[in-house]
Amino acid sequence: MSTQRRQLMTTTLTTPYIYYNKAENINEKAQQYLEEANQHFDNQDVEKTTEAYKNALEEAPKSPHILNNLGAILTAQGGANEGVKLLRQALEQDNNNPAVLYNIGTLFLSHNLTDQAKEYLKKAREADNNSAPIANNLGIAYLHKSEYDKAQECFNAALQINENFDYAYHNLGTTAYDQEKYEEAMDYFHKALEVNSGNFASLNDLG
Repeated sequence: MSTQRRQLMTTTLTTPYIYYNKAENINEKAQQYLEEANQHFDNQDVEKTTEAYKNALEEAPKSPHILNNLGAILTAQGGANEGVKLLRQALEQDNNNPAVLYNIGTLFLSHNLTDQAKEYLKKAREADNNSAPIANNLGIAYLHKSEYDKAQECFNAALQINENFDYAYHNLGTTAYDQEKYEEAMDYFHKALEVNSGNFASLNDLG
């Protein structure tokens, strides 16, 4: 391949947000609305999912799990301000909740607010050291700050948790490429495609 450096595709994020299928310490009606939301979520009906989360929150306004879910799905629809407000309320109820910390960190990461993203994702990893998405996205934050050793450690940790995590292979490739280790980068991109032939980022970067 040519050794001329080019701009790689934006590093792949994992599925952006973490949702809870169950919630603790909520009444029966709130649980019913949450189960209804789960069904709509599985059917990819965002509007009905959002409405069911709102109904659940009316029944359990201090549930960090429901606050998290509603905040995440509103953020995914572009309502970042309202979404972050709900996610912060979730943290007030449970300040060590890894999903909430991850969701806020990932939101900051998607808006290139790397320092803030790193702060929340580090806390998320401390709260849950067995999550491949958390390790992966913290690695991306380090990568954006050119902290390559820390980024590589996070991506490798993600693969130890889930050896078929194609995003982490792609991100190791990006880390190698940014350090001008081109052959190593191509090996990782090919590995990502072995795991998932539809990984668009690796297809793009190999092209």
